Amino acid sequence: MVASLLTCPSCGKTDLDIRQYDSMMVIKADTALFTLQCPKCLKRVSSMQPIPPELIDEVLCAALKLDAGMGCDI
Repeated sequence: MVASLLTCPSCGKTDLDIRQYDSMMVIKADTALFTLQCPKCLKRVSSMQPIPPELIDEVLCAALKLDAGMGCDI
């Protein structure tokens, strides 16, 4: 699977990988708001994206630890 890549709106760098996020806010079971720092211009980039399959276990584990309930619906 190809990772979700973002483009920095400040400098145009096109290969920002959301799997290298600084923070992730899960909006629903398959979607999150990802925030990361552009390595070229150091600006913060945020984008709502589908959660990559590689991160699903991490999200479910965090939800269970926080008793967020996501593991109950899947």
